[in-house]
Amino acid sequence: MDSGGQGVTILWYIENYSFCSYEKGETLPSPDLKPDGLEGTSWFLGLFPRGATDGHKDFVSLYLRRGIDNGPAYVSVKFELSILAEDGSVLSSKEYDHSFGRWYQHGSGDFLKMDELLYLRNFPRDVLTVRCKMWRGEGEFHGVAPICFRTCIGVETISFRHEVDNFSTLKPNQKHTIRIPSPLEKDCFLTSSLYFTFNSCRDGEMMVKITPPVGRYILCKRRISLVQFGCLIWSREDDNRFDVERKDIQELPLSFTRQAILNKKSEYLKGDKLALLCECSFSTCRVYEKIGETPVKMPIEAQKQRNNQEPGKNISKINFNTSKYPSAQEDMKDLFVKQCLTDIRLKTKTKSFSAHRSVLCARSPVFERMLTSDMKERNTSCIEVDDLGDDVVQQLLLFLYSDTVQNLQWEMATQLYYAADKYEVGRLKAVCSSFLVEHLSPTNAGELLLLADTHSDADLKGVVEDFILDHDKEGFFSKEWEMLGKMNPVLAGETMLLKYKRYSEVNEL
Repeated sequence: MDSGGQGVTILWYIENYSFCSYEKGETLPSPDLKPDGLEGTSWFLGLFPRGATDGHKDFVSLYLRRGIDNGPAYVSVKFELSILAEDGSVLSSKEYDHSFGRWYQHGSGDFLKMDELLYLRNFPRDVLTVRCKMWRGEGEFHGVAPICFRTCIGVETISFRHEVDNFSTLKPNQKHTIRIPSPLEKDCFLTSSLYFTFNSCRDGEMMVKITPPVGRYILCKRRISLVQFGCLIWSREDDNRFDVERKDIQELPLSFTRQAILNKKSEYLKGDKLALLCECSFSTCRVYEKIGETPVKMPIEAQKQRNNQEPGKNISKINFNTSKYPSAQEDMKDLFVKQCLTDIRLKTKTKSFSAHRSVLCARSPVFERMLTSDMKERNTSCIEVDDLGDDVVQQLLLFLYSDTVQNLQWEMATQLYYAADKYEVGRLKAVCSSFLVEHLSPTNAGELLLLADTHSDADLKGVVEDFILDHDKEGFFSKEWEMLGKMNPVLAGETMLLKYKRYSEVNEL
């Protein structure tokens, strides 16, 4: 056996990991990279915090996936996947040797039992470390300095007082509700409802229901305290981050009844006012790559790898808190939301959207040509986009300002792909391509094949063709494929001919 080949080590740090609210089958992807020595291929890691399939619901699944690239059709690599505790110890590690086509993945659905991973002692700073070693050739791995990625799970904490005047007059099941604005989302509110029950089983039991502000916000922690005269009288804390099933904690009873409060009215009520102090922490379902929204100490394993020193040595004597200041990305998004000093309009068939020339020019070569040449858009201060829907333009502008899209679904992804290709917004086109490939199925592969062919996207078309040929029995006999044959018989025929050619090549070997 020879001494092996030089490879690459990827260290992926996931901050606020316990707040990751992904459900079964949802993947958290690492940033991608193109390592030297792998023929220009692109790679990233895919972590399924609650299992990739029904059969892996009690496990964390971990895979290495090849992305969309211009490399050879198939590349063989050896790789080792590991999940590390914060002290650098290995919780689970597995080694593989596989051939990867574009968008293929290999790894393990039962990589590590979920309850072992969620056990708090392994992650006192709530940072999960995933390590991947990749190399080619025989023998053992010989690596160089690691490539470090960082992903931060978005967390929002909101504190507020819920005060109920004339508490003694509150009727059974009559909810006293207040709204608290989200500090991160404009015109979005958290609601808190307090009431007491009236039935034979739980007479007078006090209940508090906390409803998240927007979208997919997930309530992960809540602490509710009874305060009066400036003193904390009672407190209850609920936390579902370390539950395998992640129980719902939005609506839970307090540990006292209405009558118990009235019996100690002089202690618990001031002027017949009940005062609760509430603190809630939500997973915002946002993922920030390479830059974190909150300062997190670097894990010990990262200290060793980056500085080649022993644990415990002082890395930095000063840690300035930057989380209280908005990032450039947040400021740009705020500029779009507030519509401040806009100087150009994008007009659909039914609606007009205000924007900034400088932003459009910086993000799109097509918009730049429109607004800096002698084209009519320069003089009219209006760009006609009547081939795009209102929602598509809204999402397009949001991405131009903030590099993010919200609540992406299949239909929206295909329309945004069209807009991104038309206006040469390459990063948005890549985001949409990745989403569409991630959600490929035998029933929608024909649609995506037609989209890729229409836009002359050879990379995307190659990935879809590989998928169709791997699922030919399901795809070729579907109603969707029959429809594609009617819409574009040449494309359908070329794909089926490709299947025949590959079948012939395999038989000749």
